[in-house]
Amino acid sequence: MIGIKAVIRITKFDEVKDALKEIGIEYFTYYDVRGVSFQAEQKGIYRGNSIIDSTSAQKRVLDIMVPEIEAPDVIACISKSASTGTAGDGKIYTYPITSVVRIGS
Repeated sequence: MIGIKAVIRITKFDEVKDALKEIGIEYFTYYDVRGVSFQAEQKGIYRGNSIIDSTSAQKRVLDIMVPEIEAPDVIACISKSASTGTAGDGKIYTYPITSVVRIGS
């Protein structure tokens, strides 16, 4: 199993969710987060110092577990449907799942 963690724009969530459903992903978890990026563009100069807008941005994180063979398709699906072509679209992380334990019956 492979875990996929995708950090995307909140505005792209419905598009990503629908695209994942089309390729057969029936369940995933998500939660809202805030992040700070210092790669924002320079907003001006004050007393000789650059002013960088480093305010926090709202993002949504999707956690998905899939068989290893399906991971490339899921990653491509998220990349395509979450992209706006500008900085700040997000990131996708993958990690191995070594065990899964069902709670309850």
